[in-house]
Amino acid sequence: MFYLIEHNRSTKETTVAEYDNYSVAQSECFQKEQRFFHENQSEIEVVIFEADSLEGLKSTHSRYFAKAQKKENTKSALLAVGLVGLGLYLLS
Repeated sequence: MFYLIEHNRSTKETTVAEYDNYSVAQSECFQKEQRFFHENQSEIEVVIFEADSLEGLKSTHSRYFAKAQKKENTKSALLAVGLVGLGLYLLS
């Protein structure tokens, strides 16, 4: 499987598209690179990786997926704080 990754270095936002055919992925990558170049969006990186699975790609190239992991951790922390607050409220 081939994965086309669009990664914004400023916001850490990442989008992933999956392809069976490298030539199609490469063509799409080239078009995106041209568009971002002409729009002067140098903070956006476009790359293609080959991997057995998206999970495998996430483990080998985790920097592209750091924001998603951070967001999940934040939600868990907020849930824990909310449950502690609810517990204290119910005990009082």
